[in-house]
Amino acid sequence: MSMRKHGKREALMWLAALWAAASMGVCAFDFGGGAVLRVTSQPDGAKVLLDGQEQGLTTLSLQKIEPGQHLVEVHKDGFFAQRRTVSLFKGEKKTEEFKLEPLKGLVIIQTSPEGAEVDVDGAFRGKTPLLLTDLGLGDHAVVLRTEGYQPRKLALPIKDRVPIKLVTDLASDSAALNLSSEPAGAAVLLNGATRGTTPCKIDRIPSGTVDIEFNLKGYAAHRSQIVLKAGDVVDVPAQLKAIPAALTVHSIPDQARIYVNNQYKGEAPLVLTNLPPGEYRLRAEKRGYEADARNVTLKPEDQLTEEFRLTRNSGGLVIVTEPAGVKVFVDDEDAGTTEASVANPQVSEPLRVSFIGKGEHWLKLVKPGFAHTPVKITIDSDNLITRTERMKRLFIPDTIIRTGPNPEDSYTGVLIRKYPSGSVELEVKPGIFKTFEAGQIKSIGPIAEKKP
Repeated sequence: MSMRKHGKREALMWLAALWAAASMGVCAFDFGGGAVLRVTSQPDGAKVLLDGQEQGLTTLSLQKIEPGQHLVEVHKDGFFAQRRTVSLFKGEKKTEEFKLEPLKGLVIIQTSPEGAEVDVDGAFRGKTPLLLTDLGLGDHAVVLRTEGYQPRKLALPIKDRVPIKLVTDLASDSAALNLSSEPAGAAVLLNGATRGTTPCKIDRIPSGTVDIEFNLKGYAAHRSQIVLKAGDVVDVPAQLKAIPAALTVHSIPDQARIYVNNQYKGEAPLVLTNLPPGEYRLRAEKRGYEADARNVTLKPEDQLTEEFRLTRNSGGLVIVTEPAGVKVFVDDEDAGTTEASVANPQVSEPLRVSFIGKGEHWLKLVKPGFAHTPVKITIDSDNLITRTERMKRLFIPDTIIRTGPNPEDSYTGVLIRKYPSGSVELEVKPGIFKTFEAGQIKSIGPIAEKKP
């Protein structure tokens, strides 16, 4: 029974092989030799390998092949290789046809900015980032487009299946400006239109000449003109120039001496102009008053007023001297000379000495022919003291009067006074005074100093 089944199965196989050979127009069997395998491909000219051994190019007829299973490979540049296992019987003639599929490239296209439209060989394929898996081998033309940027044309050669990454930056079809200023915060005008404050970037600027203006309160406007072309990105820094400030200085009382950064500038009231912004040290000084100082910060274009109210730190002295015509010294500093009183020429009018500092001071009087012992006085702030000082007259002859030609007609002594009538009073001895009428006097003059 098993032998009968085996024979039946073998018969069916032979019949099937015979039918297949007939359908391919090949003589099904040649019981006299090996099998024949005809290999074809679309397209033609593919390399054929049988069991790993190169046999030639399609279309190819392989003779005297040992019956059994064989591995047939078909290779052609630019196409996917195909492999197939073929079973051959003894004397069988068989045809195997291979339809080769072309190789496709793997391409990734990226742009900056993203979203650019991609045309490949004139056909729209999508927007970046884009993956293409269906481009055949060979050279392709890629065009990238997006609004605000210049179209970019790129060559895309595809040689094999190795992935290609195409990355490119698109150039703007307009210009851009990077604007900054020192100090920052300036308003920017581009061709007269406000476009922001520094620091800022302005893009989408058409090619051509543009006028740029920086404005900041307290600073002079800064202007520049630039010629731009598509794709330019230009840095435009601006060093702003501060508008000078002004400072008015008053003092109470007036005429205080004003110093700025230790430099004397004049007496208050005082107007200082063209001052660069910054911090200044002001000082006001006036004799008899405490000095006052402060820091002042000036901003660009400031118009400030500063007032110093000075505090008195001194007092005063009113002095009357006997006789008049006395030089008065306070701590060896000349404070003035007393003048004769109209009512009594031997007594002076009061002499006022102001701005004597608080505390103790030495008062000294000087007049030729008189002696004075210095005295100590005490001054309080904002107080006025009054003193009468009498000087001791010294007998030091200084004048000679002649009333005749003889020696006894000559008189020496201290000149006391001359009268409008021409008469002269002369102290001829200590405490002894003699008046000479104008008619008596033949000559009058100083006593010549004796030479040593």
